[in-house]
Amino acid sequence: MNPEEVRRVMIVQAVEQTDERNRFISNADRTEAASVAGAPLAKNSSFSEEHRFLAARAESIITQLISRYPDESSWLLSSNSNYRLGLLSGVLFLIALVAGFLSNELGPDRRINIISFPLLGILAWNLIVYVKEVCLFLRHRDSLFSGFWTEACAGFISPPQIPSTEDPSPFNAAQKLYARRWYEFQFPVLSFRIKSLLHFVALTIAAAAIGGMYVKGMSNEYRAIWESTFITDADQLQPFLNFVLGSAVSISGDALPSVEELNAMRWQSGDREVGGENAARWIHWYAITIGLFVLLPRTFLGLLWGLKSSRLRQTLPYRETCPHYFDHLLSISTGNAREIQVIPYSFNPDNGIKQHTVVTLTTALRCPVNVDWLAPIGFDNEESLGKLPINQQAKQALLFSFASTPEKETHLALFQALSENTLGAIDYIILNSSSFDEKTRDFPNAEQLYSERLSAWKRMFCETNVEFLMTGSEEMPSSSNKS
Repeated sequence: MNPEEVRRVMIVQAVEQTDERNRFISNADRTEAASVAGAPLAKNSSFSEEHRFLAARAESIITQLISRYPDESSWLLSSNSNYRLGLLSGVLFLIALVAGFLSNELGPDRRINIISFPLLGILAWNLIVYVKEVCLFLRHRDSLFSGFWTEACAGFISPPQIPSTEDPSPFNAAQKLYARRWYEFQFPVLSFRIKSLLHFVALTIAAAAIGGMYVKGMSNEYRAIWESTFITDADQLQPFLNFVLGSAVSISGDALPSVEELNAMRWQSGDREVGGENAARWIHWYAITIGLFVLLPRTFLGLLWGLKSSRLRQTLPYRETCPHYFDHLLSISTGNAREIQVIPYSFNPDNGIKQHTVVTLTTALRCPVNVDWLAPIGFDNEESLGKLPINQQAKQALLFSFASTPEKETHLALFQALSENTLGAIDYIILNSSSFDEKTRDFPNAEQLYSERLSAWKRMFCETNVEFLMTGSEEMPSSSNKS
């Protein structure tokens, strides 16, 4: 799945997960989008088929949202623009060219000190970088992209488009959720690309320095000399030159100057001036050395990080943001989800309660579920039971508020009426403890009150075969026991 398809899937995911009471996307919209995308899928669908389904479904839903909310949905159409990356690349390469060319400025006297050559500094700098790169490859991926410069560059190239809190758009919460997730997904990809870019920038500096040497050497004669505070004779200098330039000298088929020749090239301020020798071969040797130990490794590292960025960009692990959400979608599309009808009593569950309930049912049944939320039954409104759109193929569940005191005249009577006259067997009683936990949060005996209330509910249904499920509180333990 390409990044644009992933982006659309994650937008729809954010909208659906923040869409309280199905305000933006109704169940009918979801069914239509799934049908357009090719549902039902085969039960043994491949990952690529699942990706295509999710992408087509997301595109269908986004089209619906844009047609309904044209003024508030402009962010749904925003795509990934690389113009900032192009701008950053252009500026860095221009700076690299200028800095590299100017690094060969050898002074008005046209002398080259062969042991303080600018290219020698470039070699030392690149050696440090290579050591750091080896350390980076040994680090854990979570700490691979740390660093001010990487984060600053990534933030410049693709800043997270997070709306302000005062933004009146109805999609405000969805856009915030999407923007945060998308930036977290893009950050590793951008970091790989930035590392690739920086390697090619460093390559450009070295190449420009070499090119500058040859350009200036065409119209000026430079003389090679050496001087040093610490190296006092050619016997000490020769091993150093052999270490730095030995490979280039061998490739060129030449030989390093002898001790006598090096002594003749030594320059000292004072009465005796040394003319040195023509610097052509030294420039050639340093150019070959830079090619071997800078240009080739930098090209390899730049291509390596670029390849890693490209591969990661094509395989963004978007399902890891919320595995349950995607498992639920795919299980419904393949018919593997267990059909559950939930009937709330005496209260209207919000989106958070619905999500907790779905998770509880999924955990209890150990399989994905497709929950059909029926309209709540009001207190003393049992005459509406005959109008419920019952799906005889689905399991049935009653959702009560755990904060309510269990009463035989209401809760048990409703259970019996539904079981005997309307639905047949009620499989689950789901108790939502959100309100109860909020009221008793600061009570010193909160756990005791919780246990006593749960026991009272179970005693009232002790002669039935219904299964109790608890949901709504992350602090209290959930239970799934036969009464």
